[in-house]
Amino acid sequence: MLSRIRIADLALVEELEIEVGPGLNVLTGETGAGKSVIVESIGLLVGGRASASVVREGADHATVEGLFSDGHGEEWVVRREVWRDRTNRCYLDGAMATARSLRERAEGQVAIHGQHEDQRLLERGAQREILDAFAGATGLADRVAAAASALDTLRRERSGIAARSAERENRSQYLRSQIDEIEAAGLEPGEEETLAADARLLGHSAERARLAAEAHSALEGGDTPVGEVLGAIVRSLDRLAELDPEMGPAARRASDVRYEIEDLARDLDRYASAVDHDPERLARIEARRDLLFRLRRKHGRTAEEILDLGRSMTAEIAALEREGLRERSLDAEIAGVRKELGAAAIALADAREAGADRLEEAVWGRLAELGMGEGTFSVRLERTSDPAGVDYDGEPRACGRGGLERVVFLIAPNPGEPLRPLVEIASGGELSRTLLALEAALAEADRTPTLVFDEVDAGIGGATAHLVARQLADVARHHQVVVVTHLAAIAAAADRHLVAAKSTRDGRSVTEVRVVDGEERVREVSRLLGGDPERDVSRHHAEEMLGGIR
Repeated sequence: MLSRIRIADLALVEELEIEVGPGLNVLTGETGAGKSVIVESIGLLVGGRASASVVREGADHATVEGLFSDGHGEEWVVRREVWRDRTNRCYLDGAMATARSLRERAEGQVAIHGQHEDQRLLERGAQREILDAFAGATGLADRVAAAASALDTLRRERSGIAARSAERENRSQYLRSQIDEIEAAGLEPGEEETLAADARLLGHSAERARLAAEAHSALEGGDTPVGEVLGAIVRSLDRLAELDPEMGPAARRASDVRYEIEDLARDLDRYASAVDHDPERLARIEARRDLLFRLRRKHGRTAEEILDLGRSMTAEIAALEREGLRERSLDAEIAGVRKELGAAAIALADAREAGADRLEEAVWGRLAELGMGEGTFSVRLERTSDPAGVDYDGEPRACGRGGLERVVFLIAPNPGEPLRPLVEIASGGELSRTLLALEAALAEADRTPTLVFDEVDAGIGGATAHLVARQLADVARHHQVVVVTHLAAIAAAADRHLVAAKSTRDGRSVTEVRVVDGEERVREVSRLLGGDPERDVSRHHAEEMLGGIR
């Protein structure tokens, strides 16, 4: 329940605090006095959209605070700040929050019915929601909507996978052919460098053998081989070292050179003899290098890159195979969700069938109390056949997020007229009375503590106004009701009567709201009746209404 509202710098309101009580709270005032500001403030407290245009001229932001209670001792405070040139701010019990969190907190606590709610009533989706709320089937409707949404998602996924089936198969075949080619090549990391070195050696085998033989011949061949010359030098230096010990190191160096030359000559001889002259092996190496060259041009620059590509292709094939498996598992999932949807939709249809009968009776009775006693109200449940739908009443029915049926409210305002959809009713007064009858019927089933009506009594007057007042009073026995109205009969039925008035302060218009009682209330009801509050007849009429409405 809403206990208190504080408003600052919102539209015409400079600063204002209002206490709202249980039962029927009525707000009246001249046109343009700022009554709608109060409704807008409540809308902000429950997470409604905010616009910088509502900030009072000269202020940088507007503030709305509200104190709520659940009737069991728990209270919470909501605060909205609407800034002219920065992001709006929301607070819940002093902590920063979002508009969405305010809406979630207010869900099931406050319901606002605006001036154009009767137009919303013409929407079939709204009619379906009203029936579900009355039948206590909102939870079932949510289950059906969730299951239908999940089914649509699964079907779209399966359709997409099925559409890609041929593409997936072609891609898999291509990848397998590429993997087979890479695997058949038997690539080894670093192989290119090894093959290049082997090809270079084999390609120059003759020249290598010739050069080694020439070097060996220079050392060992000819008339005076280098070895013999070095041998003579060593013998001379050995004799010299005997004569002069200081030449010993020179003699040893010469001896070392001689042995090195002899080893070199033997190595050159062995190398020249061992050079491989194998044209067939060279041809095989060149063929292998050519294969690697073609693979590099096609797949990558190195064997490592080609092998990595092969591994990624293998992973892609696995992913494609998983998608194929997903297609098969989706069939089972779709069947399960479809079964769940069918069960929920059937339960919802049964609840709507039962609820429709009770709603017809409840609304018809209240329409009679609102001056439409000879009219008729009906709820029609329209279902269409669908071979792939849900079996209900022995026939497959189309099923969507709204269930198996479309809900249509029909009315015959006058006797002898056929029932027609509510959307075809032209009279605004009849729509308003139908809305009030529905709200009154819903009040007994609806657990929302606070209901706000913003001039939903438009187009109603005369004796019907008294009937509407009694309906609102009945609703207020189960709920806290806040009504903005121009009707004296409704104002007279209030448990708490507030009046909005516009005055001038420091050259600027300011909206004020005060609780009226006693003489002030008589004057306000007299004004609403269209009379002169100063005349005895007007005052007497207002006093009679205040004394007899309840």
